[in-house]
Amino acid sequence: MRYLFTSMPVTSHLMPLVPTAHAALAAGHEVLVATSGPAARTAQAAGLVTADAGTEQGARQPYDELLAALERAEAGEAPDDATSLEVHGRAFGEVGARMLDELVQIARSWGADAIVYPGIHSAALVAARAAGTAAVLHGYGTPLPTFGPALDYLAPHAERLGAGEITEAEIEIDVLPPSLANFTEVPTAIGRPRHRLTMRYGCFNNGGRLPRWALTRGDVPRVVATCGSAASMTREGALYRDIVTATGDLGAELVLLTADAELPKLPERLPPHVRPERWVPLRALLDGCDAIVHHGGSGTMLSSFAAGVPQAAIPMPGTVNVSNAQSVAARGAGRVLDIDDAGPERVTEALSWLLKDPEPAKAAAETAAEMAAMPAPAEVIEKVSGLLRAAR
Repeated sequence: MRYLFTSMPVTSHLMPLVPTAHAALAAGHEVLVATSGPAARTAQAAGLVTADAGTEQGARQPYDELLAALERAEAGEAPDDATSLEVHGRAFGEVGARMLDELVQIARSWGADAIVYPGIHSAALVAARAAGTAAVLHGYGTPLPTFGPALDYLAPHAERLGAGEITEAEIEIDVLPPSLANFTEVPTAIGRPRHRLTMRYGCFNNGGRLPRWALTRGDVPRVVATCGSAASMTREGALYRDIVTATGDLGAELVLLTADAELPKLPERLPPHVRPERWVPLRALLDGCDAIVHHGGSGTMLSSFAAGVPQAAIPMPGTVNVSNAQSVAARGAGRVLDIDDAGPERVTEALSWLLKDPEPAKAAAETAAEMAAMPAPAEVIEKVSGLLRAAR
């Protein structure tokens, strides 16, 4: 089988697909990743072969403009409210429009048997239909259909390519543990996948060096703070500044993961209890930690659950991060804080509960055991291959 994996040019969108791509390679299948920008660099660092889609067309630009709209609070409150759907549909649709022709060309010339993609990358489904190949909808957190508002935006392009009526992917891979509630209902008008397969989340957080101190625990609780690589998710460092103050008041060690973000509101000189790091592989780091504060990103949420670590989430309104955070709280494994009201006192209160009350840690550990029992990517990719062969 030839599997063409694709995502928008964003690292966090590509990372959940990497374990499945590795499993396909290990099973003897052929794998190619079609994307650009940070996602392409992530794929290459993971040992995957890439083909460029979207660089010359500036496919990353509409996504960056979306982040700016989120920071200005112009993208709604909940991920499925009308404003959020419109803003995300326009942004994701335009990213896809700038990648679409090259995706179709790559799929045809390489002879892809299936295109594997996250649901927010709607152009991948259009490309599959235009190229006459199968589509595999790959979950990355809360299970979502192929994003309808972006498909609407892409409708003229689909017609131009002769894609005809777009139907949903043949196969869906769902990585959400069954005990986690889904708080987002995105409408779909293209049907549902004929086959749904559950899979253990792969926790690919990029490779990197794990510091030796991370292999042991200190005398005080260790807390991780990470809000991804987008400065907007931390209000240019203001959230990190509050978390630094909160953990100092709590008497905890803080591992601050800042990625490559420019954070002008974070003090240059940090107190002794803070370990600033640009990037540390999160899943491995969490084995030596007691709690995490994050932005509600799907990969961060599921990696934290896989490690059995309780969580405090401070999501940006209008994103799926809001529903991710709600899922954590509903499971009893953490707490949601309002990004507009998450000062040091509220962060201290939330972390104190996570570290002192045994219930959040118990709920997180139960979810970790549940995830460990889900089918591995190696098992799932062979099921996918069998379904594709049977459909021929």
